[in-house]
Amino acid sequence: MVDVAQLEEELARVLSASPRDAVADAEVLQRAVAACRADPKARDSFDLPGLLDELAEVYQQLGRVEDALAAMQAAIDAGYAGSPDPRCRLAEIMLRAGRTEPAAQVYAQVKADTPDDVWLYNSAGLEYAAAGDPQQALDWFTEGLQLALDTGDPENLVAQLQALRREQLNDLGHQLNELDARAETFLTERRSQPPGHALPGLPAALDTHDTGDSSALAPTAAVPSADRSPTGAPPRLTLAVSWFPADQFDQALRTWPDLSQDWNSTDYRDYTHRLEHHLHTMTTAGPAALWITPIQIDAFQRWCHSTGHDPATTSARASYAAERARIAAPELINWPPARNAPCWCGTGRKYKKCCGHPNVVQAAT
Repeated sequence: MVDVAQLEEELARVLSASPRDAVADAEVLQRAVAACRADPKARDSFDLPGLLDELAEVYQQLGRVEDALAAMQAAIDAGYAGSPDPRCRLAEIMLRAGRTEPAAQVYAQVKADTPDDVWLYNSAGLEYAAAGDPQQALDWFTEGLQLALDTGDPENLVAQLQALRREQLNDLGHQLNELDARAETFLTERRSQPPGHALPGLPAALDTHDTGDSSALAPTAAVPSADRSPTGAPPRLTLAVSWFPADQFDQALRTWPDLSQDWNSTDYRDYTHRLEHHLHTMTTAGPAALWITPIQIDAFQRWCHSTGHDPATTSARASYAAERARIAAPELINWPPARNAPCWCGTGRKYKKCCGHPNVVQAAT
């Protein structure tokens, strides 16, 4: 019989190590997968599809393409689910290994089966862009943007898809067209609409304390919770953190060049990874909730003008985050997302595979 507790400890140790050792990861993951298949107790303790997914990623890092594909297919067969369709991971592995034709066939099949999943178009576009194929990336982003606009953008992807599509158009030397104008009109109308719903843990009548912390990376406001503890102690705090999404990041750096020094970076992925680490640090104090407040620069500047804030300051971004939290604005993002939910940063990848990956938090320290 397998010592499940010991195996769990080994697995936790290797997956949280910094730096990670892919060979050691693979060895422990292989034993955990074998234990699940042989021991009912291990099956109850481990998530077999999740283990296989992790193993596929480790094999990919080691350049073991066939093993990565086999592990990912086994994960899917074991019930691995997510959005977009997990077969996209097979296409991703193939594409990153230079197997463009089989990857295209997988994407085509997934598209035929799930034509209304906007995350598919976002994910495929990102992978083709990373693979240096701007035309394929443009085609996927274009279809995704059209779908998001046609359906009212329930996944809040129009802004990101528009920005990513613009990058491909620029790389290909193309001009913006009517679809981009349609997206711009959609986003302008959305920003002008009042919030239409309240969020758990953020009653609309809360007062706010615009107390930006010392972090220029993530200016933060503390919002008192309405609930007191049974002992009558003061309420814990909800924290609202400002953040520039992918479609606003470059514009923010152009508008306020000093941000590159504040953040010590001009790379969006590095920015989000640093922010992820900062959020983990903040939650060690145990706040009642934490919300990320996306900043759309035009709306932010209008708010600053109307309230007398200097938009170049961290205090303005903290106050803006507080105000959006106070009114329970619909764009707020609850952090952290579930491990298998799409990452908060907008890549479309699962949180555990993106900003929530152990390597991100460890490397950001």
